[in-house]
Amino acid sequence: MATNLYRNEALVQIEEYETDAAQADRLIDRVRAKWSALRELGYAGDYPVQVLRSGREDGSASVRVTEVFRWRSRQAAMEARASGRYQGIVQEIDGLCTTSVVKDNLTEVVRGFNANFPGVGGVELLKGVCSCLLTVDGVVENYPMSVKNGIVLMHRSPRMDLDGDGRNEMYLKILMHGGEIVQGALGPIRVEQNFNQPNDGIVKSNEAGGNDFPGTAIWRVAWRIHTPLGTVLTDPNTPLIFGPAAVQHYPPVGTHFHSPTGPVALVLETTGERIGTLVPGELTAFDIVVTKDDEIFADILNTPPSDIFSILDEWVTRSREATPVA
Repeated sequence: MATNLYRNEALVQIEEYETDAAQADRLIDRVRAKWSALRELGYAGDYPVQVLRSGREDGSASVRVTEVFRWRSRQAAMEARASGRYQGIVQEIDGLCTTSVVKDNLTEVVRGFNANFPGVGGVELLKGVCSCLLTVDGVVENYPMSVKNGIVLMHRSPRMDLDGDGRNEMYLKILMHGGEIVQGALGPIRVEQNFNQPNDGIVKSNEAGGNDFPGTAIWRVAWRIHTPLGTVLTDPNTPLIFGPAAVQHYPPVGTHFHSPTGPVALVLETTGERIGTLVPGELTAFDIVVTKDDEIFADILNTPPSDIFSILDEWVTRSREATPVA
């Protein structure tokens, strides 16, 4: 079944070149120049380019070079073919190759998922979307604000039984998150986390023993919103809760975290004056930009605050009570 969540990776291009050892450095230089031109012309995306070089196992003098990059869009890939600068570099590369260039476009990505929480901590950078209803008194009412280009940088703890109940957990500490939109009446709006309040989450296994998944996850965040009216905070005394949600795998890409929080006050940061409300809607992570396991142990990030468990229990109970009995 096609997986469309990883939209960037469905535009990945792989090209393989082969040349003799004497021409290898020149070939790599031209491959680098090609990707640089694609970036400058706006045809290549921000996916990290990789140029891989290897010799033949049989000891021959030929060298194989593999290039991996991402097109910005399918339209960009077509427009590149009309670019004289790009085509000139391609012809140079072709002239340096001793065999035909092998090109392959990837149109579908199938990800593997962990059955358990990772055994080491790490940092994840994800792209996602978050929706809410924004009301600013006298300006806009129940505006459906959707931050589609949001990012989340978070640290995950290693697989541990953090509360000693026999079920494993993974604590998620948000290091930075935010996004930007434009609203007609207000103009540009920048949403980021309020660093003075907790911004974190937890995934807890539903069963003791066996695999950690399925599990239950919840997030709590507090926002600092930059608007032309000034910087606005979501009520510091009312965290925005997303979840609890059933999580079937890790990373939790594609899991929808609905918010049960309801309306919270918006206050001006400078005066504390209430100027409106915000109703959080849904949070979804749809693309992993990078994952890096810890090379330096970060114990302070692995230790959750004690209240995260009470928040999880509270909202799981509320969710069950709100679910109609069949």
